[in-house]
Amino acid sequence: MGLSRFKIKVLRGPGYRLLLLAAIILVSGSAAQAWDHPSHMTTTAIAFEEIERLRPELMERIGLMLMKHPDPAPFWVAATDADTGLERARRMFIEGARWPDDAKGTNSDRLSWHSARFPIVADDAPQDTKDLVASREGRPMGEAITALELQSATMANPEAGADERALALSWFLHMLGDIHQPLHVTDYYSAEYTTGNAAGTLSYVWDPMKDSAIPLHLLWDSNSLRSTAIADIDRHAADFVQKYPRSSFPQLTAYSGPADFKTWALEAHQIAIDFIYASDLEFVKDPDQDQDAAKLVGKMVKYILYGISPLEEAPEVSAEHWAQLQEHAHSQITLAGYRIADVIVATADSLMLEHTITGDILETVDNVQSRTTN
Repeated sequence: MGLSRFKIKVLRGPGYRLLLLAAIILVSGSAAQAWDHPSHMTTTAIAFEEIERLRPELMERIGLMLMKHPDPAPFWVAATDADTGLERARRMFIEGARWPDDAKGTNSDRLSWHSARFPIVADDAPQDTKDLVASREGRPMGEAITALELQSATMANPEAGADERALALSWFLHMLGDIHQPLHVTDYYSAEYTTGNAAGTLSYVWDPMKDSAIPLHLLWDSNSLRSTAIADIDRHAADFVQKYPRSSFPQLTAYSGPADFKTWALEAHQIAIDFIYASDLEFVKDPDQDQDAAKLVGKMVKYILYGISPLEEAPEVSAEHWAQLQEHAHSQITLAGYRIADVIVATADSLMLEHTITGDILETVDNVQSRTTN
């Protein structure tokens, strides 16, 4: 197909706001699962096995905590067919990572928590665009990093209730996966995308696995993992751990605290810089320059609800690029799994120490009070 890149007229006023709203919907809506469900599920399957290997005594606690989730129904459904208590805990843990997407449109929804997008600015971007990006002084669009800091603090808080920790764990599992997906931490600005390409949702390519155009963002979210069957998730997790052992990641160091989240997001952002936008990959915008905002939004809604692409053709992804994309995506999925396990183990160890210290203090206070009374 090899189309040349199209130009699209930039909408202003109410129409432009609708375009932005449609882009946000596409980034955060039910069809754009922020890594898709299979990717999130594979990451947490890897994490669960790692936690079990490192701290097997935590398994029962994780299962009991997730039973206290404020939205328990999906977790009970996920665990229905499990044969053992350990498997029930594992199924609920895996469900925890996809729950923030399943909760779209509810009071638990937090649209801004799914990304932290650092900019890539092309040389041909207009000066107004460059000035707009510079005015953010390095701050990303989206609050995933800040939200991760908040949820990890809740998980580590000995005074937090089980329901609070279960909710925090779900968001943590999801968002830590998200920041390892290069297009969840990147916006691309150019002469064509003067206000950014909305994390790649406004840039279309031809899906190598399906006969339709697909947003670049969703190609990365889905990669080659398109099944949520638990047997497929387990198979992918086992394959990835074998292919990408811990020793294959020189950047996998001991968790040192919440400041690591930004570092990890910037690692994924570097993949977008070096591989996605520095490659020969071609992508296009919807070339219908005369459509009104309502038509544009309608086409995006069709894609979200029914998988009907607004484009009938788009540039093909070369076999070489597709193979390299799989390498990046699958290694990032695996790395995120290892890091989830490491943070949870570190948090559990911190809580155990906190309980020990608190217990010693309370015992000392009781002894002092007892001597005073006597």
